[in-house]
Amino acid sequence: MKIYLYTLRYNPASGGGSHHALATYIRAVAKAGHTPVLTTFFSDDNSYKEKPCEMREERFHGGFIALQRRVAATMRENQDADVHVVAGPTLMWGGGMYRKHGAVPVVVNLNNYTPGMGLQRNTSLLHRYKWYVWEKLLGVRYARPIDLAILESPVVQKEYEHFGYRFKRSVILSSPADIASSSTLPSPYPNDPALFHVLFAARLVRDKGPDLFVKAAIGLPQDIHMHVIGSGGEESLLRKLIEENKLATQVHLHGWKPREELLAFFRHASLFIHPCRWPEPFGLVVVEALRAGLPIVATEDTGAAWAAGEAGVTFKKDDVDELRKHILFFYNNPAACSEYSKKALARAHFFDADVVASQYVEMLKTLASSTKKNTPFA
Repeated sequence: MKIYLYTLRYNPASGGGSHHALATYIRAVAKAGHTPVLTTFFSDDNSYKEKPCEMREERFHGGFIALQRRVAATMRENQDADVHVVAGPTLMWGGGMYRKHGAVPVVVNLNNYTPGMGLQRNTSLLHRYKWYVWEKLLGVRYARPIDLAILESPVVQKEYEHFGYRFKRSVILSSPADIASSSTLPSPYPNDPALFHVLFAARLVRDKGPDLFVKAAIGLPQDIHMHVIGSGGEESLLRKLIEENKLATQVHLHGWKPREELLAFFRHASLFIHPCRWPEPFGLVVVEALRAGLPIVATEDTGAAWAAGEAGVTFKKDDVDELRKHILFFYNNPAACSEYSKKALARAHFFDADVVASQYVEMLKTLASSTKKNTPFA
């Protein structure tokens, strides 16, 4: 089976979770005896030590619609394909354009939201409105011929359905968590067994809720220490909150940390908090916390809460008081911490890279086989 994959750029060196997931899927396809071919369209942004498979690195220059047409044209050129796979929503409409008349099935991996959904607030209102109108009038129609949408969590599926996207079939499959599970570094925390260490790890931007994490420390017992890992535009606000509320001895800003150091923070923490304000699609950082055996407190109705499963508890968005109550619950109940820790370790296996990648390859095989036989994919 020959599988063509399409993405804007390939940067496993410093890119986000989607780049690592793509690398894992490519390895799984090759390991199963199939032939992956990766096409990148903004290839000047590529960064890798070695090619994961045969690569076709295009340097596209043009507008959004021209890019979608280029994706569709590239799929038509790859006549020996058994399946076309689009990584992420940005090229999704090009896949639908091709499939409207093309014979080879198209799969799209949806690990994030489209601009028209308005869930990512890092662009102007006018920009989001233009996207909203285009997607409502044309985008949802272009996407309909896509054979299979693989969505990262039920939260992502809900948002796509709510907006009006309808694919021939959709399934939920989380990104494969191909991440290190331990660190050999010593504890980064003060050497005091009486302290209860609560951890936050994310970019310091408003949507991630770092200010909620700091505010939750107000009024907590002195032996509860709150640790913030990450960097970003909200850091000055956090420092102001810490100073104004006299939290310097309890709330610690550690900045960005490389992978092994970050895992040491997870390994020696007592509790992990994910207080995002937006419907986080998934969050590999939650899986890292699960693998460390940490109970999770996450915002309700988010991919992070779904990832935590029975190993976590949830609170309403922006509700600092409820978040603080959950922290105190685990602080005051060592037995509950132990029970949730066991649940965390069990839940972590659900996201194991080998398990998820194997399921992914089987989906592609089934889709390719059913299409060749002209039978429905079920």
